[in-house]
Amino acid sequence: MADCVGGVIASIPEDVDLAQALSDRETTDILVHLLDQNREQVERALERVREGAYGLCEDCGHRIPTERLRYQPSATRCVECQGRWDRVNGRTA
Repeated sequence: MADCVGGVIASIPEDVDLAQALSDRETTDILVHLLDQNREQVERALERVREGAYGLCEDCGHRIPTERLRYQPSATRCVECQGRWDRVNGRTA
């Protein structure tokens, strides 16, 4: 019985290592996805600069406040239009 118990106890670190490796991989995948999204947002913002549309709300056409652009440089909508878009599309802040 001691061998059995010892075998189970001895195998725990390997299981923990595997669980940690899987968790690390999942975290890495999430970070890569978020960085990809951020890169795409920056590319879209640069395109809007080239088109002369940066800082204009893509829904209502009004200027996006400077403070919003400082906080979220890739913003494409003013706060009101973004809130409306979020509600219509079932997103929350």
